[in-house]
Amino acid sequence: MFRIRLFLLFMLMHSFTAYALSEVETINLSLKSIGSEETLNNTQVLDKTLDNYRGTIKPLYHRYTQTTTEFEKIKSKFEAEGIPVFFSLIPYAESKFNPTIRGYGTAGLWQFGKQSAKNFGLNVKKGNDERLDPDRSTDAAIRYIKYLKREFGSWYLADFAYAMGEGTLKRLIQKNGSKKLSVLLKDPHFPSGTKAHFAKTLLLDAKIHYTNIDEENNEDISVRGEQVEP
Repeated sequence: MFRIRLFLLFMLMHSFTAYALSEVETINLSLKSIGSEETLNNTQVLDKTLDNYRGTIKPLYHRYTQTTTEFEKIKSKFEAEGIPVFFSLIPYAESKFNPTIRGYGTAGLWQFGKQSAKNFGLNVKKGNDERLDPDRSTDAAIRYIKYLKREFGSWYLADFAYAMGEGTLKRLIQKNGSKKLSVLLKDPHFPSGTKAHFAKTLLLDAKIHYTNIDEENNEDISVRGEQVEP
């Protein structure tokens, strides 16, 4: 009788625990969350692209573990706006979540260029560069991403445009006559920096948001947060 009770207790506890999905499953869920009808299973070019960046995820994930409090504030803003939480991880791919970092004409968590920052409400002046303000730059990034979603019609294209620029993406779409992720990634002129940005964000999103799934709620795991049309 005692053994039976132990067995029943174990089964009950197991039913409320999380279980781990394979990497392929988690990546497919991340892709689905940003509007891709294609999956890793049928997109060989994406699999090859991810292979080039899998080695970079361990240090980025470590950085995530060091900044979870700051990240959760950003994530909550994206959830409140109905934007896939995939986008809240862009700062890890762009700036390694360093709010004071500067690049070639870019700055801050979101690595805004000067003109894009001004276009979406940030002051970029000597002594007052709001690209370095985590809260204000995050609000600007949200406005920008929602604009890109309206402009291109899908979340994954919004991410491509964020990384490569609107004009470059429009030219690639026109050249290939397609908006499919697999077609665009095959183009030899698809920017390598955008591939790095997309692959790192996708791998991080899969690892952080989809690896461990609550069995009770697995019917809702395709999307983290309600994706509302902006």
